[in-house]
Amino acid sequence: MSPTVVLVLFLVAMVISIYLGNKFNAIGLISMTCAYLIGVFGLGLKTSAVVAMFPAKILFTIIGICWLFGYANENGTLRQITLYLVYKFRKFPSILPWIFFLIAGVICMTGASPYAPNAVLMPIIISICLATGMSPLFGSLMVNLGAYIGAQVPWGQGASIQRGILEASEHAGEIDAILWNGYISCVIFAVVAGVLTFILFRGWKAKVTDDSFIQKPEPMNPAQKKTFALILILVVLMVVPSLLGLLGVAPMAQLSRKLDISLVCIALATVAAFFKLADAKTVVNRHIPWNTLMMLAGVSMLVGVASAGGAVDLIGTWIGGNVPSGMLVPMFTLLSAFMSVFAAGSSVVVPTMFVLVPAVVANAGAVNYHAMYAGIAIGANASAVSPFSGGGSLTLANIKQDDIREKMFMPLILSAFVLSVVASVLGALGLYGIL
Repeated sequence: MSPTVVLVLFLVAMVISIYLGNKFNAIGLISMTCAYLIGVFGLGLKTSAVVAMFPAKILFTIIGICWLFGYANENGTLRQITLYLVYKFRKFPSILPWIFFLIAGVICMTGASPYAPNAVLMPIIISICLATGMSPLFGSLMVNLGAYIGAQVPWGQGASIQRGILEASEHAGEIDAILWNGYISCVIFAVVAGVLTFILFRGWKAKVTDDSFIQKPEPMNPAQKKTFALILILVVLMVVPSLLGLLGVAPMAQLSRKLDISLVCIALATVAAFFKLADAKTVVNRHIPWNTLMMLAGVSMLVGVASAGGAVDLIGTWIGGNVPSGMLVPMFTLLSAFMSVFAAGSSVVVPTMFVLVPAVVANAGAVNYHAMYAGIAIGANASAVSPFSGGGSLTLANIKQDDIREKMFMPLILSAFVLSVVASVLGALGLYGIL
């Protein structure tokens, strides 16, 4: 079977998987089935070769991270931190959106899902927006933008998926540099987009006549204090050795390589289980995103089959030979953003797009491929506020007021378009991959 035929079958399979998968909540199952049919009956691969494309390491990483932070979500630790900060800044309503921006980033920075802040923060910030005269859309966008930063830290859930894909690529030796570049690029995008959002919605005009609408939260209980301590331990272990290693401290670099995020999270989750910081069964059932994991697995297997059939190299060769190198970053950013409007960015778009980069680089000559990787990740996040994608759908799901939810549908679609354009423009200006 020629690479062209494989490419056509791959594209058809992706469309079918996304369309029917969204309809029946089975993107992962359909993608796996298509990978099996194309790989075994079309390409003549052994069934063991198709099964080997199951991304066990990526899934293990996400499970480990979610296992630990399931305790923090289940026992209310993250919510208590949020309520405490909101109470401290209750007299400065114009600052509150930025507080939520930072809290969302911190929640995801600790390893939680990019969509976790929606569940924790959205009901709170919507009520604050209504009480201070701010647009609920403004508040929801600030939460989502902050979450992008946290998810992109090299040990975050979004970056962990990217790490798993890069480990099997030609750029496996540059993973840390690529992920740190992606993080800095994402910070630039999120801050610029946050400032533009603040200006557009005139956030400085927020007013409150009675700050008693925000009640002083109860102190953390013992379980929450212990959970918070475990989170701090994780952050220190992941940040300090990695940064010192990048600065040339050899022992710290060696230690950083031994501190695998998934294993460290599992070890700390074991401590949480011993101290009974939350119900262990509930944590596993409610806070490990099994559907997302299967979606990621199915798409990764389908992309793996397409790569084995030469379709990925075919696309990369065409793009590398026909698109000017200066347009590659903004083009990849926009394409990633467009796909993310209808599909999950981290688990569908990123695995599909990342594998194209090495083939493009091989045919495009001098190009900042660190910026290309960053642009893909940023584009996938930028349009995720679409109601058809993860961020937007969860935003609507966590808004309890029916009238507000109905009014935000079209504005969220428009916001996804505007943020995608902003992301592409920043890529065209050379602001990604600057390290």
